[in-house]
Amino acid sequence: MVSLILVLALSGSGSAHQMIGGEAGYYQIASDPSGATVTFDGEQKGVTPVTVQVSSTGTPGHTLRIARQGYEPYEQSIPGNPQAGQTIPIFAELSPVITISPTPIGGDEGYFHIDSSPRGADVTFDGKHVGETPVTVPVYVTGSPSHTISVYLPGYQSWSRTYNENPGAGQTINVQANLVPTQQTGSIYVTSQPSGAKATLDGTDSYSTPCSFPVVPAGSHSLTIYLSGYQPYYASPQVTANRETTINAVLAPVSSTGNLQVSSSPSGAAVYVDGNYFGHTPTTVGNLAPGSHTVSLRLSGYQEWAGTVTIYSGQTTSISPVFTPAPSTGSISVSSTPSGAAIYLDGTYQGKTLSANPFYIISVQPGSHNLELSLQGYQDYKTSVGVTAGQTTQVSASLNPNPQPPSTGTITISSSPTGAEVYLDNVFQGYSPQTVHNVAPGSHVLLMKLGGYEDWQSTVQVSEGQDTPVSAIFTPVPTTAPTEAGTIPVMALVAIGAVALLLWRKAL
Repeated sequence: MVSLILVLALSGSGSAHQMIGGEAGYYQIASDPSGATVTFDGEQKGVTPVTVQVSSTGTPGHTLRIARQGYEPYEQSIPGNPQAGQTIPIFAELSPVITISPTPIGGDEGYFHIDSSPRGADVTFDGKHVGETPVTVPVYVTGSPSHTISVYLPGYQSWSRTYNENPGAGQTINVQANLVPTQQTGSIYVTSQPSGAKATLDGTDSYSTPCSFPVVPAGSHSLTIYLSGYQPYYASPQVTANRETTINAVLAPVSSTGNLQVSSSPSGAAVYVDGNYFGHTPTTVGNLAPGSHTVSLRLSGYQEWAGTVTIYSGQTTSISPVFTPAPSTGSISVSSTPSGAAIYLDGTYQGKTLSANPFYIISVQPGSHNLELSLQGYQDYKTSVGVTAGQTTQVSASLNPNPQPPSTGTITISSSPTGAEVYLDNVFQGYSPQTVHNVAPGSHVLLMKLGGYEDWQSTVQVSEGQDTPVSAIFTPVPTTAPTEAGTIPVMALVAIGAVALLLWRKAL
């Protein structure tokens, strides 16, 4: 196995000599085993471990080769330059050269020899883990002729193929998986005051603050932070590749919330409040803290509408934007079965597929674009999409499960109005609409709460590998008509006065 790990770290150490022409940065290169010859930009720099100094303002981009007798060499292009004073550690784990002996002729077994680039990837053969690449798997020549081979390596897209044949007796079928690096990722570090809040990213992954989301696709994401007794905190962190984004949420104690009623012309637009999806117009979003909120509406074939609204305690604020057509660009409508798949357009993260409506990618330049969907437990979906100005291209993907069958299910939750607190087995999951992943099979209690409405509760049955849809319609809390205070006492006084007057007259 040959793997290369780049870790950015600030280093205060210097070099024995000063770089001429600009400030210096460093590459600290090591290998296992050590003693490998390092060639950097065509020049030998010694044997591992070794530190190579470069100019931070020099030509960016370098070539690296690490070689040792008896081991496979590694060659890699390194983008960019380290910053002044920065040290970038590089570690290469070298793999011994493997010689495959000729398979004896005869017998009732054949072989699949599975390799990958880079090596060291996990291999699953017909649903069973058989080792790391390179690996040879024996099969009976008279057995089932269909075999599914999956190759997985962290940092790379999963690779899977089905072969509808068996090797002949003593024959070897060579399988080569050329792995493609995953999309560029960064990380998000979340703190809150007070701590112990539940942070949910893009409606799926949840951790207790302080926490870190380690592998997040570059781009914009939605973050919700919730703690009982405090108002929800919404954010739209922008993630940059190979960098950490920090969010510090100062939570405000619960006060009376307000609602936002959203309609549009035309209707059917996706509604985002503070970067979080809340359904399509017309809709009402509840549980919003008093104050200013950002709102954006997206509708295929039209320019995105964005604005700021003010929410007042105990009141409903209404907006009804009119969309402007976007004739010079096109749109892509994306849906998937199951929903919740990450969407990448030309390598850029766009969001996740929705449960009841398509996800719209608007203002797309005309021409051909690469679209990819990725969902844990399913094989990646890739296609080329042609976009025409003023039109919407529809993409509907049915995702294929990985060879290993899922052991959990999902619950897709919607409500009217949206924005309700969702609790599964008394554990907070986020706000509707919401998809809860990795739910154990069996019976679960689903509770939803929304200010001004009666609580909604139901028992949900979850099956392995299945999605259970749930739709909740809230009933407003009945209001009691005010009593006409003082009416009965006044009438009683009048009656008493009349009787007293009558008795006085008789006395006269």
